[in-house]
Amino acid sequence: MSFLNRRGRLGLLIFSALISAHFHNADAEDWPYYGQDPGGARFSTLDQINRGNVAQLERAWTYRTGDIAEGTAHYTECTPLMVDGVLYLITPFSRLIALDATTGEEQFRFSPDPPLNLSETQGGGLASRGVTYWTSGTKRRIFLPVRDGRIYSIDLDTRLPDPEFGDGGCLNLRDGLADGGGYLFLSSPPSVCQDVLLQPYGISDSSSKRLHYVPLRAFDAHTGKGVWTFDTVPQPGQLGYDTWEVGSSADRSGCNPWAPISADLERGIFYAPLGAPNSDKYGGDRKGDNLFANTLVALEAKTGKRLWHFQTVHHDIWDYDLPAMPILFDLEQAGKTIPAVAVVGKTGFVYTFDRVTGTPIFNIEERPVPASTVPGEVASPTQPFPTKPPAFARQGMTREDLHSVDPAALEALQKQYDGFRSEGLFTPPSPEGSIVFPGQLGGGNWSGAAVSPGGMLYVAANELPYVTQVTKDGNGAYGVSVRARHFRDSKGYPAIKPPWGTVTKLDLAGGTLVWQKPLGDFEEVAWEGPTGQMNFGGGTVTAGGLFFVAAALDAKLRAFDVDTGNVLAAYDTEVAGQGAPVTYLGRDGKQYVALFAGGGGKAKGTKGDCVLAFRLK
Repeated sequence: MSFLNRRGRLGLLIFSALISAHFHNADAEDWPYYGQDPGGARFSTLDQINRGNVAQLERAWTYRTGDIAEGTAHYTECTPLMVDGVLYLITPFSRLIALDATTGEEQFRFSPDPPLNLSETQGGGLASRGVTYWTSGTKRRIFLPVRDGRIYSIDLDTRLPDPEFGDGGCLNLRDGLADGGGYLFLSSPPSVCQDVLLQPYGISDSSSKRLHYVPLRAFDAHTGKGVWTFDTVPQPGQLGYDTWEVGSSADRSGCNPWAPISADLERGIFYAPLGAPNSDKYGGDRKGDNLFANTLVALEAKTGKRLWHFQTVHHDIWDYDLPAMPILFDLEQAGKTIPAVAVVGKTGFVYTFDRVTGTPIFNIEERPVPASTVPGEVASPTQPFPTKPPAFARQGMTREDLHSVDPAALEALQKQYDGFRSEGLFTPPSPEGSIVFPGQLGGGNWSGAAVSPGGMLYVAANELPYVTQVTKDGNGAYGVSVRARHFRDSKGYPAIKPPWGTVTKLDLAGGTLVWQKPLGDFEEVAWEGPTGQMNFGGGTVTAGGLFFVAAALDAKLRAFDVDTGNVLAAYDTEVAGQGAPVTYLGRDGKQYVALFAGGGGKAKGTKGDCVLAFRLK
């Protein structure tokens, strides 16, 4: 059956409601939210492009933004929105650009005034992941997060800032913060639930400086006035204060949600994935489990009341923060429908809960982990291990796992390895250097995952070993020197056997792994098959039986068959697409797949400024 034209819109919406009732009924013809729906499932009910014809796509149009930042500042992590025939995106310069989604023609652009200072690169270049579309009555707004802490509310009728919001249409989150707030930056779009705007924010958790604490703050989406705050670092008398050594939580930075926040609009709940404390690789000055660092927190949208929480890593000393948007979906299990939330971790685990009660869907066990040998450090004696589904990334590295594209260099790698600690997923950083694997860029990163009806999860991941070394030297605010680096061979490739990048399908109802395939390939490397590559951006799953992803370094939009994991088609994209592809119905009745192919970023790939769209010939 096909529901492909606008005359069939009613049928399409009924179909969408039947198979995707708890993806919040987002308009299936559009892509109105960062994750397609407020719960971030990145699932589209469109099926015009499907297994049988995906090999027949053509480039419909190409648009160039003109925004390419110098050096390593160039990050293009944007996932566009598409609403009512218009594609909305953000550039590395925090500019809003609106394009005709069918032709690629520019409709308008808005630049912050004053323009973004391009030195605002702390915490990962000029990363900007997207904008937010919001309506209330006759209002139609785009919320534009600027890297330097400003949020604009753009009226889509006037294409100008809404004078009723903030100060002339702009809210500055640095206003009123200690030392001018220059340590706070924005890289992800806000979430809006029941007219409450919640903006994720970054504070460099790896900084060697003692930065200032900033709570999570919510604002009225109409006016920009403050509504509530939530202390992500508990203050005296609050729940979790005793998880910090006395005095160590005072003015503690980090523990902030820098990744997108999801929302259950029906129940009025935000789900915030919180990051690591500062400093993220040494905690000798913050002994204890350190709530609410590395924690998924459910908050009542109207009041900010904490409904439940789960800490995925105690006393983080690996930079294993929660990097991805939580996904809301309905899970059918043992004849019951469970309103669920799942979040992927850098650990390679998927943490899955009843999103109303916070009860884990599968048992999560506290298991013993290695102790730290760094003077003054006290690692948590146990860590939480989900029993299902299985990890989607390897969680430790042995001597037998070593690999080099230069066989003569393997012996040198072995000698290096023999000098390191390597005791699995939670090997503490050490004076001699420790293997941290999947690594701080490994497992599931900010790219997140996608979930289709029935609870099938698709996640793109990295397997990139790091070596983290901590030495006591009296430097910096924490009295230590921390060095974290990739563990590579003499040619610059990861020093572990491939795959180095993967796509995995997990059944969240049964808690099983369905398939896993390499993502990307270094064709110059002799290997048994595709090597996989460092990838960021994530993918999108569709009712056409496809998982689209363009995140690997080799710059191809790939379409995976969701049943077999086989790649059915691959299309060149100039440079890597480090935001998720989106799919929508154009004004011509055709289904499009579009992405921002800008490269650069943490993968340090070729830079570009292309927005691309594909459709059937």
